[in-house]
Amino acid sequence: MHNCPPFPYSSHYAYLITLYSCPPPYLIILHSSPQVPDDEVCGCPLAHNVFELTGNFCRLPKRLCNHHYCWEKLRRAEVDLERVRALYKLEMLSEQEGKVRTAMKNRAGLLSLMLHQTIQHDPLTTDLRSRIHD
Repeated sequence: MHNCPPFPYSSHYAYLITLYSCPPPYLIILHSSPQVPDDEVCGCPLAHNVFELTGNFCRLPKRLCNHHYCWEKLRRAEVDLERVRALYKLEMLSEQEGKVRTAMKNRAGLLSLMLHQTIQHDPLTTDLRSRIHD
């Protein structure tokens, strides 16, 4: 099958690599599908206007319901996609936080003060310090 590392990951980077590269185990196609019992109900949540859930569920037997075929796999895939998007956004935010922290740390350093170049706008004055005129 896939050569994915085991669950306890050694680092955050390795976790993200396996998250993006390895498919979830329920999406891997198995050649032998389990038999559905006769009394199992479909149970797919019914929606109105595609995205508005009504709170009702499909009550047909799973063997007779062709409209909601494999809806559990699709729902799990949607949840996983939401998790991947949230983890990606969290990773981007942590990178931005690191950049802001390094900028704040380097903000009041001596090196930045020494490398700061002051522009003399008035060629008649040699003193660059600001003075309050009385």
